[in-house]
Amino acid sequence: MKKQLHLPSYIRNFYVLILSASLLFAFLCGFWGISLLSSQHRQELSQISNIAGAILTEYPEAEQLLITTLQDTGFRNVDNGFAILAKYGYRKNLLMSDIPYYRFALSRFASLLALLIFCCLTLISLSFYCFYRKQKKEEMLLHTLLDRYLSDDYSSLQEGLPTGCVFSESFTDTFYKLGNKLKTKTQALTAERDDTKTLVTDISHQLKTPISALKSCFAMCMEADTEEERTGFLQRCGLQIQKLESLVTVLVNISRLETSLITLKQETVPLSDLLADAVNTVYEKALQKGISIEVCTAEPEDVTGISLFLDRRWSAEAIANLLDNAVKYSPTNSIITIRLHHFYSYISVEIIDQGIGIPKEEYNQIFQRFYRGSHPLVKQTEGSGVGLYLTRRIIEEQGGTVSVKSAAGQGSVFVLRLPL
Repeated sequence: MKKQLHLPSYIRNFYVLILSASLLFAFLCGFWGISLLSSQHRQELSQISNIAGAILTEYPEAEQLLITTLQDTGFRNVDNGFAILAKYGYRKNLLMSDIPYYRFALSRFASLLALLIFCCLTLISLSFYCFYRKQKKEEMLLHTLLDRYLSDDYSSLQEGLPTGCVFSESFTDTFYKLGNKLKTKTQALTAERDDTKTLVTDISHQLKTPISALKSCFAMCMEADTEEERTGFLQRCGLQIQKLESLVTVLVNISRLETSLITLKQETVPLSDLLADAVNTVYEKALQKGISIEVCTAEPEDVTGISLFLDRRWSAEAIANLLDNAVKYSPTNSIITIRLHHFYSYISVEIIDQGIGIPKEEYNQIFQRFYRGSHPLVKQTEGSGVGLYLTRRIIEEQGGTVSVKSAAGQGSVFVLRLPL
């Protein structure tokens, strides 16, 4: 629907004032014109009556001739009349101003007309002056509000516009929308800037440990006395390089994901293939600890053949991150269970381990970037604290959710809800 245009009240009042003045001017001009014609008519009647009375008083027998002449619409004697009256100053090209009673009427009409024009011009000038002042007031107020916005001061959104505001309702509404949008973008930019600072600080902290260890191993390798010692230190250098490479890869993935450089290409993927990709990623680590990974369903029918609409690679990595944590913090010869639940609009994937568990107060923190738990085993185990963060981002970007149910020392249950 097309939005109706509303003029500000002072502009409407100005137009009404000009229209009223014009109508008043036209009415008074018409009134004075009619008054002038009426006055002329009375003067002519008086003059004709005066002439007729004088002639008929002196020559009563000329009454019939006078009546015939007054009824003569052809004016057959007008030339003879002008020839006689020319002796007394009357002529055919005689102006109205040359006749005394016309001259008085015209002078009165001109005076009143001049007064009326002066009043109208004064009224219009005052209207333009008020309009100009209101416009300047608008500009000053608009500049003040825009300067506040440029200074990141959005207090007017809560306080409202100053008293006596001259803006129209539609303009004020649009201005509020602009302020709210600028405020939202400013807050987003501030948060992004803070996140960038935090990210740089976290990356620096994460890279410091493997780089320091690599430098130490390299220095010891250079000072080794025997080839056997040198080989041992080189192996340690290689291990630190692998850790550094893995950490850099994770950090790059986080950066690309947060800057939308990674595009999740969703496609139809069988749930069984998705779970197989994730399990294969951690199978070797689980085998080394004697941990078995089992898949079971809560329903009597097999739901592993159900297909989902996800990005296969990144979704498998998200599930693999949960399995990797389960393997890392579970005791040897334990079992990790992947339990599937089929609901109307989503599939629930529960990853159950028998590990150290997670305190309830850390449920929300573990999905934050670079957060690592408070358990001593977590502190001793190699890790960057970004696996769960990546899992949450990947799953939520595709319309799913991830949560945890756990208790310290009783294992963990991570629940993935993947939309069908």
